[in-house]
Amino acid sequence: MPVKYMVTVTTLGTSSVIVLPKPVLDGFNLKKGQTLELIVKDDGIYIPLKE
Repeated sequence: MPVKYMVTVTTLGTSSVIVLPKPVLDGFNLKKGQTLELIVKDDGIYIPLKE
């Protein structure tokens, strides 16, 4: 079942960042500094992850 989270877009220096909730990071074993691919479509932004 999908889980919905509200995320924050903020700035860090001259860049914009999206803050992901800790349960999302832990659930997909994501680490600080890891690179993610974004796919932008007309109906949304997708982050495909491989476990």
